Amino acid sequence: MTATPVGVLLLLIVLLFFLHASWRLIASKSGSAIGCFLAAYIVLAALLNCHPEPVSLTPLLLPFIYAYAWLGIAAAMWAAVTMRVTRKALLFPGQDPRLAALFSSQLALHIGVLALSPWLDWRPLAVYIMAPPLIASVSYFAYRAQLLAMRRREVCGTSWAAWGMMCLLLPLLLVWLAQWLTPAILGLT
Repeated sequence: MTATPVGVLLLLIVLLFFLHASWRLIASKSGSAIGCFLAAYIVLAALLNCHPEPVSLTPLLLPFIYAYAWLGIAAAMWAAVTMRVTRKALLFPGQDPRLAALFSSQLALHIGVLALSPWLDWRPLAVYIMAPPLIASVSYFAYRAQLLAMRRREVCGTSWAAWGMMCLLLPLLLVWLAQWLTPAILGLT
């Protein structure tokens, strides 16, 4: 089996997403964010440990392929610790806006996929499981969009309207991109 250039590019997208998320966490120097990220690895590895073999490396390696799931679990933990909810906004007082944008965008993506999958014939969840490079690309796009919205605010946070739109639009974007890109990419790999 030989790797095609497109296959290598798809793996590179996942690797670059993981490296960017790791760099963002380290650059933020937030102990709570790094702790949540490490704890999320343990949670995801435990969830992926469904092999009958007593010793399997799969649960230890799969979180690196599903880095967005790892980051989503960390985002839920971090939001529980740092997020303050008001009538008009989700606030992250005293946090780096880049870190808050990363975690809030991941939270929006995961809530959107889980909430809309039953109404969209489980297609967002299927894309989530079967297309890590696509999810990594959309996750990065969501991070940049959230960061742009957060930089316009005086306080580190996002409005309910902007965050809610992300929750609704990201799963729809995933389904549309998967339907459009999958035939083209399968022909190249």
